[in-house]
Amino acid sequence: MNTHEKLIESMAKAIHAQKYTGSHSWDSIPDFVRQTYREYAKAAIPIVYNVLRDPTNEMIDAANRARPSVTSRTIQAAVDASPLNPNGKI
Repeated sequence: MNTHEKLIESMAKAIHAQKYTGSHSWDSIPDFVRQTYREYAKAAIPIVYNVLRDPTNEMIDAANRARPSVTSRTIQAAVDASPLNPNGKI
C-alpha cells in the first residue's frame, strides 16, 4: 500500500469512527461497507489537496511567521510531495 492509499484508509477509518461509536469497530464491518468509507475519503482528499495547494494570503502569512521566506510555491511543493497528492511525488 503506497502513502496515498494509506491516507485513504486512515481517512476512511476516521470517517467511520466519527459516524459510529461503540459496537461497530472498523475490523468488524464488512469490506463492502469499508469500501464505502474509502470512497468518501477518496472524494474528500482532492478538496483538501486543492485547498492546501492554493494557499491563501493568511496561510502564507502564517507560514512566514513560523519560518520567514516561505512562498506560495514552497507550500505547493510541500503539498505536492505529501500523501495528499494522488499522483505521488512531483
